[in-house]
Amino acid sequence: MREGFSLLEKQLLALHYNGSYITNFELQEVGRDIGLEIDLADREKMLKKLLQQASEHNKLPELAQRLTKLLNDRLQTYQLLLQRFPQSASIIQTYIQKTRSTQLLLQQRLRTNPYE
Repeated sequence: MREGFSLLEKQLLALHYNGSYITNFELQEVGRDIGLEIDLADREKMLKKLLQQASEHNKLPELAQRLTKLLNDRLQTYQLLLQRFPQSASIIQTYIQKTRSTQLLLQQRLRTNPYE
């Protein structure tokens, strides 16, 4: 499972791949929302700790749901920007596509196997 997390970590942390920048405070809030305490640090350390704790406490499905909600909120913001600034459609649509791809990867990597 560790290999899957490294790709997921890269995808979530890099705006180039993700399309949505996730801040340190948002990572801390995501953890808090699912009952995990994550100290503020650099984003990579925070995400690794969040994934580790979620795995240890069997909260990966909750983590996936909460991160998906965060990305859905971003998508709504992008949709508003698209309506207000249609001349920026090519840029905004790229962010939308990358964010949706990240959501799919998130669901694939953090999905629990009911047969395990």
